[in-house]
Amino acid sequence: MRKILNGHLLVGLGFILCVLGMPAAMAAGNAYADAVLEALAKKGLLTDQEVHDIKLNAREAEREEQAAVARTTPKSEPSIVQASVPVADNPTPESSGVLAKAAESVNKHISPESGFPSFRVWGRMQPRYTYIPSTQGREGVNSFTMRRARIGLKGYLAKKMPFRYQYEASNEVAGLSNATNLLDAWVGFEHFRDQVGDIIVGQQFVPGYTRAPQLTASVERKFSEVLYPGEAGRARGITLRRGDNGRPETTSQGLFNNHLLYGVGLFNGPDLSKNNDNNELLFAGTIGWRPTGQSVWPDEYALKKRGFNYGLNAAYAHSRDTRTLDTGVQAALGNRVELDDDWYSLFADVEYEHWFGWASWNRFDSDPRDGVVIDADGRVKSSLSSSAWTIGGSRTFPISGSQNIQGWALALQYQHVDNEHPSRTRFFGNLNGNSTELRARGMNDGSAYHAIVTFILNPNARILNEYTYYSGTGIGGDKDYGSLVSQLQIDF
Repeated sequence: MRKILNGHLLVGLGFILCVLGMPAAMAAGNAYADAVLEALAKKGLLTDQEVHDIKLNAREAEREEQAAVARTTPKSEPSIVQASVPVADNPTPESSGVLAKAAESVNKHISPESGFPSFRVWGRMQPRYTYIPSTQGREGVNSFTMRRARIGLKGYLAKKMPFRYQYEASNEVAGLSNATNLLDAWVGFEHFRDQVGDIIVGQQFVPGYTRAPQLTASVERKFSEVLYPGEAGRARGITLRRGDNGRPETTSQGLFNNHLLYGVGLFNGPDLSKNNDNNELLFAGTIGWRPTGQSVWPDEYALKKRGFNYGLNAAYAHSRDTRTLDTGVQAALGNRVELDDDWYSLFADVEYEHWFGWASWNRFDSDPRDGVVIDADGRVKSSLSSSAWTIGGSRTFPISGSQNIQGWALALQYQHVDNEHPSRTRFFGNLNGNSTELRARGMNDGSAYHAIVTFILNPNARILNEYTYYSGTGIGGDKDYGSLVSQLQIDF
């Protein structure tokens, strides 16, 4: 379906090249080219960022071509950059301007040019300032840290063989260096995309992870994410996926015109903190329904006005655990035990024009198999059961005349957690400092109230400011305090 759609849209783009032969038609031609690009973005074939880049590159190429024509004597047959989109038999400089350049850019984004491998380097840097006042006898925080410092490669190793590699140079959480340094390292196989879906092999997001990576409106990770398997949502294994659901592993369309999305996977264990050599695998599966047939928009801060779109998703995962994170924490507490772990999750998104809303719920159960476990408050129990849920929304405000590349956004979010897993306590609070401080400020039962103001300077730079008030209980008593985080996010 996607291939047919590409062909129809690109043929339409070529038709415009054929009929626009007069300079007076250039303004209308530009508008039509923009409309075609917007249609590609609406169908999920191009991202908002790619559409923006294509337009800029096309306009710049047109200006350069016009300047070259003005400096030299026009030739009888002007040179046109090769593209798979058909153009007029005898094109003129006017008719081969922005439309031909846009068509060329579309071809480059949809599939690599001749020759493999084809890839690009990308990255993200997030220096962060954190302020927490001194409360309840604890020293305050007033510090600068590097929240993220990432570099990656993505593209195609060969035809229908995408790959993605992402390295994290920032390492805030002590004891999890492997998890935080190597994030993505996988190869995909698109050979069976139209039959069953894409096959992904390597370190990747576990199917059912509840948001698009690193584009969340919240500076901190959502509580519901913390109760899902994987470190930062990732594990090592093999998956079959159909429909992107906001994750980077596949760009495929779901069944029934992208209405039904699914993914299943088998992994080497429930987290990355230790190697798992005892064949105790993690199984995970997810299913989603998108009534509109449109994929979820990847950015909760998109400035572009969008149509009404929403989706509902559910996921389940199971794993035996004898040597990984939770059993390791139990052993550190003097309780050697094996666990049967189960994860359940529901999540939803809705968007309309400049509004974006999200909600997620996760439950994490651990059964010690005829043994006992120690919960996050130090009590001996027959099992552990933790749950968390999140609800929030954002509204973007584009700056007039900025072509949807500059603006600001406001977001509000509420979270609640009821945690019994000692391994997760430190994540239910401000993510700053070493493990001891995180655990001391983390809460096991309580709520968090978030207010986020984001300034979007351009498509590759934004400033995120988040104030969060935590109210709950944890180790050592009440955990009531405010936290201010300001981050500069730069992409390349």
